[in-house]
Amino acid sequence: MNAPNSGNETVAIVGSGLTGLLAAQGLKLNGITAVVFEREESLDARSREWTILVHWAMPIFAKLVPKHILANLSEALCNPHLDFNDEVESLPCYNGITGDLLFSSSTPGARRVNRRQLRRLLAQGIDIRWNKSVRELLQTGSGVRLEFEDGGTFDADHILGADGSSSKVREMLLGVEQAQPRQSGFLFATGVTKFGDADKTNAVVQAHPVAALMMGASTVGAVGVMSVDDPNDTSTWTTFWVKIWHGDPVDLKGQEALNYIKENTAPLRGIFQSAIDWTPDGSYVSINEMKYWVPTPWNNYGGRVTLAGDAAHPMLVYRGQGFQHSITDVDNYVNALIQVRSSSSDATSREMIIGAYDSEMVERGATAVQQSLIEAENSLDLEKVKKMLMMRQGHSKSA
Repeated sequence: MNAPNSGNETVAIVGSGLTGLLAAQGLKLNGITAVVFEREESLDARSREWTILVHWAMPIFAKLVPKHILANLSEALCNPHLDFNDEVESLPCYNGITGDLLFSSSTPGARRVNRRQLRRLLAQGIDIRWNKSVRELLQTGSGVRLEFEDGGTFDADHILGADGSSSKVREMLLGVEQAQPRQSGFLFATGVTKFGDADKTNAVVQAHPVAALMMGASTVGAVGVMSVDDPNDTSTWTTFWVKIWHGDPVDLKGQEALNYIKENTAPLRGIFQSAIDWTPDGSYVSINEMKYWVPTPWNNYGGRVTLAGDAAHPMLVYRGQGFQHSITDVDNYVNALIQVRSSSSDATSREMIIGAYDSEMVERGATAVQQSLIEAENSLDLEKVKKMLMMRQGHSKSA
């Protein structure tokens, strides 16, 4: 058993995804001890790769990490060699019927990152305990305790559930049925492709040097750059494609997933379809149904236990709002714990401060989740695309 340090409050963070690691960095930066518990065995346990656009929350992100991580952020960028001008800092969307440009969403200051590389960067200097699957959460006389499947325990002053859309911590706070993520009916497929062919890679880059979208014809497509080996030789670059449609849920990987896409979904136009057709043998390909959960108030154990990120408000990928809200959660949580510390950890103050954190996040998160569902519905029909927040407001804050 580990006991909290009596001179400094200890936070046990469940989940070593981007939200959990960012929370650990932000807490550490402010002198609060954080220990991360992860059920997987290492940072590289998952083969899945994808990219994330950090946009309106970038200034918040910047103040949550130490200077050396911010200075090395280029290590996580999909293409750090770009001249980040107005064109690069935008996201164009093409007409799925005609192939013409529908609109372009301005994203000033935004950076597209490789999730795996950003996670590796955020893990630096953090105490991560691997192979730790949470079995139970208990309140003690002086705080809270995590019990693990391997029989181990950990006592802490606070627990932050940052364990993703199927959060075990959320389940323990609300019960299995109420915490269950909901099916959206929208399928998300992605492929990570290294063509080894400059002409094919250049065709992706021509759509946009970072990433581009296609909407309005019963499916949504995206292409972009995942990573750059040699900036002077595009044949060495790795690209990605995405396809979204409404259909029966499937969970497939590899060639089976690629075959399913080709046989069961409507084709896209131009490079958005070619990128799929050109997928080399052995490439990473997956299909999953996107799930969501509209946040509702939970028992926070007297201000001792709460949630952040996808554990609190899993949403669909539209307008890239999910990670922005995760970053906002982390900033608010760090500030809340600083307030708790300033109140000498008074029980009444703790409950009030964390209660306020929960209330704000539940309201903000619920709005963002519901907006993501409406965006998904509108993205598949050209007339409804005009109603999308993405077209009318771009990638601005959703809630």
